[in-house]
Amino acid sequence: MTENEDAKHNLLLNIKRLEGMLERIDNFCHNYDQEKMDASVAVLKIKSVIENLREVIPEMSKAAESIDQEKD
Repeated sequence: MTENEDAKHNLLLNIKRLEGMLERIDNFCHNYDQEKMDASVAVLKIKSVIENLREVIPEMSKAAESIDQEKD
């Protein structure tokens, strides 16, 4: 694959990762609303997902920059 195709592929994978993370947060909130989960456990799980988001977002930025550079 060319660098541009690799960047697009990485962006699509990261988007899928983000969707999965948001779904997990929704599940934690739903379970908390249903009183199936202790609030402190829900907060810890959400913090963990947020840390994963902090890792994915810079990767997406780098991939987008790669696509922009190849366009120029």
